[in-house]
Amino acid sequence: MKKVILILVLLILISGCAEEIEKVAEEQPSEEVIEGIEWFQTGNTQDITKLQPKQSKELEDNRIGQMMRADIYREDEVDDFVHHNTDLGLKRVRLTIDWFDWDEVEDTGEYSKFEIGPYQDKAITELVNNGIKVKYTLVFWDEEIQIETEEGEEEYSRFKTEEEIERYLDYVRFIVGHFKDKIEYYEILNEQNHCEGTQQNVKLDDYVNLVKRVVPVIREEDPNAKIAAGSVSDLRQTEPREYFLEFIKSDVMPLVDGISFHPMYGVSPEHDILRQYYQDYSSFMQEIKNIASANGFEGEYMADELIWRTPINPHPDEIWTYSETKATKYYARGIVMNLGMDFTTGLALESLEELPLMVGAIRNLCTAMAGAKPIELPIEIQSEATNIKSYSFSLSNGDKLIALWTDGVAVDDDPGVKADLIFDGFSGKEITAIDVLNGYQQQIITSTENGNLVIQNLLVRDYPLILRII
Repeated sequence: MKKVILILVLLILISGCAEEIEKVAEEQPSEEVIEGIEWFQTGNTQDITKLQPKQSKELEDNRIGQMMRADIYREDEVDDFVHHNTDLGLKRVRLTIDWFDWDEVEDTGEYSKFEIGPYQDKAITELVNNGIKVKYTLVFWDEEIQIETEEGEEEYSRFKTEEEIERYLDYVRFIVGHFKDKIEYYEILNEQNHCEGTQQNVKLDDYVNLVKRVVPVIREEDPNAKIAAGSVSDLRQTEPREYFLEFIKSDVMPLVDGISFHPMYGVSPEHDILRQYYQDYSSFMQEIKNIASANGFEGEYMADELIWRTPINPHPDEIWTYSETKATKYYARGIVMNLGMDFTTGLALESLEELPLMVGAIRNLCTAMAGAKPIELPIEIQSEATNIKSYSFSLSNGDKLIALWTDGVAVDDDPGVKADLIFDGFSGKEITAIDVLNGYQQQIITSTENGNLVIQNLLVRDYPLILRII
């Protein structure tokens, strides 16, 4: 057995491929560890161990979640729905029992009903019991609305009449009254800035007015619930961006507890049409925070529907797709970037049964980032690479996290670049490195210089490496 392991380790050193780490692990008994591989740091041959991802109930809030429709009508669907969240270690979920978008209503003919099935109710209760915070999206597809626009008239948009507003408020009372004390957040509509001429579309002034009408109704039905608004579509595009920027300048900012938005649909430095937005993302998000806070907002920012597509789950409006490895790397970057800006991060996950690498990386991030809150840490990075991006976090037990990666175009097999890190005033601390893509961790070799903690020859790749300072 030892000879087999030695041969495989030599192959790894020659090829430098991450996949070979997995092969060695499979060849060894589960109680053993991988030895002799310089994967995290040149010259570091200490034991490499497997990260053990945890279930949602075992984790502190990592502020990572996903969106799901709670179309559950059988007992066995309850368990599947709940496990689809808890097995990943997610701590947030954005859901509704209705359809999120008008085109789905058109395709199915299914409007909203004043009904909540027993299995839908049970599934949402089980999510809460497993330590997951629920954000319920209050869409209401009104069967009484009949759109008939005469030639020359302005195209239809919703909530211009008191009758439409009152029917929506009745539905809000029904949903909030039913789920009282279970739901963390209620979100007012979904992507109401587009689908002109349909029930989904709401002009900005009418949306602002609707929020003012809805907030007191939710407060009355459930004083403990929080309220989110915004929920605009792709912020890379001009029209949604203008709609959103005007919304966060409105006088409803002091009334709501959360601002939601959909900022990352496949964005990366890989495509001309996406590159500038990706590069400007942090500064644009800071602009959003500055505007909202200047207009009285003091709540939580919610970046939702993050998605990087593969050939397995294409979309006609998102023509850019990536290999599973590259999509997973961009997911990992997007999650850390948004958490690093103090945003809750909601994913739009699809076809996970066919994307095991993506599943593993999200699980690893959910565990690694549990309890993490963004902070500023004094850290100096020295490297030939000029595009290393980093974010710092603090954990509830006092440990610190540093997430860093090279922020260029992701590739399927990145050997990494060397970097030296200097931490001001952290002498005597231990550091463990976590590879969230492959799920491995190793203690890092450090030294002390002038009272500072120093890491030399760290290998930084094109996806987040998490350094935990203990």
